Amino acid sequence: MNSEPTRIRLTYAKLGNLRFIGHLDLQRLFERALRRTGLPLRYTQGFSPHLRLNLASALPLGFIGEAEQMDFWLDCEVPLQEVEKQLKNALPFELVVQKLQVIDNHQPSLQASLLSSDFEVLLPEEVDTVVLQTKIDSLLAQESLPVQRRKKTVDLKSLLISTRLVKKDHQSILEVIMKSTPLENGRPDELLEMLGIDAADCQVVRTKLTYPEE
Repeated sequence: MNSEPTRIRLTYAKLGNLRFIGHLDLQRLFERALRRTGLPLRYTQGFSPHLRLNLASALPLGFIGEAEQMDFWLDCEVPLQEVEKQLKNALPFELVVQKLQVIDNHQPSLQASLLSSDFEVLLPEEVDTVVLQTKIDSLLAQESLPVQRRKKTVDLKSLLISTRLVKKDHQSILEVIMKSTPLENGRPDELLEMLGIDAADCQVVRTKLTYPEE
């Protein structure tokens, strides 16, 4: 198949128990669901062709995603309303289709162009926000915030764009924006650990992915 494929960008929410499946398992889930749609999917060329799709930056296990994204390709144009209908029928209810759009094939991949990720951390009720703010100020005053990742050390401060404590409906929330690049991703769970908070005791939501020209 040599014709120009149609590149579709799906914006979706990853909710409920699906927050506990990893990146590779999520990709396999999408592959199976897309095959069930009956849409004219584009496959790679070569000896072992596979479905052509591309997910944005991996969401850490246990995190909710409110605006996750994935690109996939079709062999020909299909009305987006039909694509949406087939996807909703094929996907589990905890993967919620939010938006579909046609993307230029010459645009870089999601992972290559992603700049940053916005997170909201819903803090436990027992967290003293005055004490927490003092800890945040102390961390930000340091020249670097080294964290160990497997066999290398990463400076978390260089990945931290902003952090802010807010109240929403009597709920204390830590808003965090972190860099997301092909080389390194900022992880709010590492920041929480430095602040003495277990991420497992919080609800962490990625609310936005930011790309150039946004």
